[in-house]
Amino acid sequence: SYASAGVSHSLCVSGMHVGVIFMILNFLLQPLEYSKALRLLKAVLLMLFIWVYACITGLSPSVTRAATMFSFVTIGGMLQRNTNIFHSLFASLFILLIINPLLIFETGFQLSYTAVFGIVIFQQKFVGLWEPKSKIVNYFWNLITVSVAAQLATFPLSVYTFGQFPNYFLLANLSVITLSFVVVVSGVCLLAVSFIPVVSNCLAWLLTREIRLMNFLIQSIEKLPGAVMENIRISWVQMLLIYLCIIFFYL
Repeated sequence: SYASAGVSHSLCVSGMHVGVIFMILNFLLQPLEYSKALRLLKAVLLMLFIWVYACITGLSPSVTRAATMFSFVTIGGMLQRNTNIFHSLFASLFILLIINPLLIFETGFQLSYTAVFGIVIFQQKFVGLWEPKSKIVNYFWNLITVSVAAQLATFPLSVYTFGQFPNYFLLANLSVITLSFVVVVSGVCLLAVSFIPVVSNCLAWLLTREIRLMNFLIQSIEKLPGAVMENIRISWVQMLLIYLCIIFFYL
């Protein structure tokens, strides 16, 4: 169901999950901002926890990319310097390929970097097309632009590799991105209070309902008529030509 709806990325540990963990840790370690020595300790703890988490989850390409990028962001924060997203992306790409050049042939690695480059390059252009007055509408508009930007950057590679395209990817992503964020935060909170039976039982009940709701929404979207275009066959030359068309339209 998740694959047919075009949101199977939410089932694997991805950069978004690392981002949520980073955000929670950064908030908890906020008191360590008041001196240079404490900032160094905060940076070391952040990178240690992020890389321990990455190792526990199996060091998949998307996780190592995110962990490497957040390491650069952390070092930049410690030195009180602004980090450029393109510099972090290319630096993490360079370091990972020095460690293991064969990563370049892994589909997960290719899709992970392609999606992030797409979001960084296209999303701001899409956001600039409309400025909603309401904060709630603006939140969903940002989600839509992120989904479209990532899909635009990855669909030629995805179609070439898997031979299918999810027609309702936007609807599915709006459901999953919001709920998966809530699920990850709930999961971390559950681990934090697991030694308190009453609280952990309540949180576990809530987490189960969140996951069931997410499954129900995705299964409902998957059952809609024409949910997936299947058996699409394109050559690698056609894939490159589609990317060239996207680049020319962007320029």
